[in-house]
Amino acid sequence: MRCFARLDRRRLLAGLLPGLLAVAGCTSDDPARAAAERFVDQYYVEIDLPGAREEAVGLARAKVEHELALIEGQPPPEDALRPRIHYRFLEQQDPGSRDRRGFLYELTISFDGGQQLQRRALVTVREDEGAWRAVNFQELDLEGRADEERG
Repeated sequence: MRCFARLDRRRLLAGLLPGLLAVAGCTSDDPARAAAERFVDQYYVEIDLPGAREEAVGLARAKVEHELALIEGQPPPEDALRPRIHYRFLEQQDPGSRDRRGFLYELTISFDGGQQLQRRALVTVREDEGAWRAVNFQELDLEGRADEERG
């Protein structure tokens, strides 16, 4: 019985440790980048549109609210149907100003059945009343073109 309990504890720790390290690795000391990553977590990883709306102002907030209006009244998708999304920071865009910064992330989207696709997301944040919030975001193809620019 003791070996079984010890084995379960080891499995639990082995399962939790990579997740804790991943969360710790994604946290940034830069408040602007941390705000961009909070938005990416809510919008892309958690697929929590109300949560993403709270991390956004301006155009980013309008985009999220538009998506919320489109799905109003529809039941949320089952967890088994939701893609798993992981991201990694690629680069900070040239700031242009002290209170506005852009951050580029690579998204890896995994579906059941083993399909994967990669996209890039550019999240622009600005300092708003002492807090950094997303002001715009756009998905880019791997060549760096915005979705709406492709034809």
